[in-house]
Amino acid sequence: MASFYQTIPVNSRNYRLFNWLSIFFIFMLFVIGGLVRSTGSGMGCPDWPKCFGQYVPPLSEKELPKNYEEYFKNQRLAKTKRFTQLLQLFGFSDKANQIQQTTQLSESHKFNVVKAYVEYINRLWGALTGIIVFICTILSFHYLRKEWKVFIFTLLGFLAVFFNALLGAVVVNSNLIGGIVTAHFIAAFASISFFMIARRLSGNSITINFPSPWISISLMIFATIQVTIGALVRESFELNIGRMTLDKTIESLYPNLHYHGIFGVIIMSLSILQLIKVPKDEKINKYVMLLVICSVAQMIIGPLSLFKSFIEISKLFHISFGAGIYVIQFYICTRFLNIKKS
Repeated sequence: MASFYQTIPVNSRNYRLFNWLSIFFIFMLFVIGGLVRSTGSGMGCPDWPKCFGQYVPPLSEKELPKNYEEYFKNQRLAKTKRFTQLLQLFGFSDKANQIQQTTQLSESHKFNVVKAYVEYINRLWGALTGIIVFICTILSFHYLRKEWKVFIFTLLGFLAVFFNALLGAVVVNSNLIGGIVTAHFIAAFASISFFMIARRLSGNSITINFPSPWISISLMIFATIQVTIGALVRESFELNIGRMTLDKTIESLYPNLHYHGIFGVIIMSLSILQLIKVPKDEKINKYVMLLVICSVAQMIIGPLSLFKSFIEISKLFHISFGAGIYVIQFYICTRFLNIKKS
């Protein structure tokens, strides 16, 4: 493997290194994002890009002015007003009105050092991810002549990361308004998908031979739908959990929660079937096995979210394993792309 890697031109090696780093850093954003959600740190920093008006969050509430809660609330209201005016300008009047009328905008946030630094780490990792994907995009210019699709998909990945960073600011400034949080989550999946396609196109390995590719393709379709439904369920859950009892919150999640559970069973079944069908000598087999482990774990962890004692820990692992299922299966499906062996 080492000798094979050394035969790849330096420019291609550098690109593939930063492409891999881009995929890794974007995936870790899912994990860190799960930590943010599980600890309730989404508004740990009530402003953006700074945190409580500072580039490094304070360690104590004593370092903040007495009226800091009111100050940052008013600051957020002013930014949200400008954002809704922009939405109206582009014809999204209904969404603008929905944001303006929500009671969440008037909420203030008390300083919590743990939540502030969890969100701060999330932002630092996001900034570092942005630098890495930018370098990867610059390196992709090398492919413009011989394989222009690598450049195109890398550029799409970079734009998706950039767009997601802007959504992150909107998420904070709108105080986690429903719909925007889900869009923020889905955009991350789009960005990692583009980089994975670009990586496959930049390689020189032959396509694997699946006797039943429809199983993997169907699994990918269900995983994509599941990600979307899961984001909607999670968003509704977090909007209602503090405003009604757990039982009432669970009732409010139907029918999406019902579909979410059914799709989980389908994904687990298809992942097991895929493992059975894939030839044991295929290099992709270890990823197929890992997918089965993740899908079974999801069926155990998911229902724990409905119990108060396990809500926080379940959020972290449920989001991480869910992202893992999508990313692994997407990687498996990229092997169906017809890439000529050099």
